[in-house]
Amino acid sequence: MHIRQNTGAARNGWAAIAAAPLLILSTGIELVHPVQKPDGTVVEPVTSAVLVAMWGLGMLCVAATVFAIRTLHREAAAPLSRAGRAGVWFAVAGGALQVLFAILVGVTAAVAGKPWEAAFVLFALGFLCLIVGGVLLGFAVRRARILRWAAAPIWVAAGSALAAIAVSPPWHDMALFAFSGTWFALGLILLRHRRRSVTTSGHPLPATARASQPIEAMSPDSPTGAAAPPPSGR
Repeated sequence: MHIRQNTGAARNGWAAIAAAPLLILSTGIELVHPVQKPDGTVVEPVTSAVLVAMWGLGMLCVAATVFAIRTLHREAAAPLSRAGRAGVWFAVAGGALQVLFAILVGVTAAVAGKPWEAAFVLFALGFLCLIVGGVLLGFAVRRARILRWAAAPIWVAAGSALAAIAVSPPWHDMALFAFSGTWFALGLILLRHRRRSVTTSGHPLPATARASQPIEAMSPDSPTGAAAPPPSGR
């Protein structure tokens, strides 16, 4: 039996899953093995650069996943609402700001021996955009019903982002871990969507068919026979 994967959903799911360990390790390693002095001076340049790069790559995966969710809904003929599309752009902008933050921190730490403090404004602005984007996108995804269960981790990510910029350590770090973990959950949902979006003949089903009937019943090779008759109009 040959099954062709929905490559779009698979790619997006793995990007979200990759974001989680990258972000968690970037935060967690710094907690157990500090690479900076209290005044910000970098004492382990190589390790610091790796951790900053992991944060930037993780946030790049976040932005790619959010943008791809919009593409997935388009391909399923169930486009997001206007508010949902605005949420996508807010969230993508938030991820991009976090990537820019990582680049500036990495470059200034390498050149000056400590990160540029003003760069942390980008960190806060990035999370603010992710908060707004997550709230809007969560409602739109739930309403579209293609990835209805994805709304919960999106909202949790938005709440965790709010906590990350509103509280002090150690709760700040716990919020970052929670934010990171939600992307793993979202990735699993996207991968599950991929598995449900193919038939044994290798042809993806339309979204309406996936939502209303079992895959086996909709397959052209199904032993149950011909397509269902049209409604009577009553």
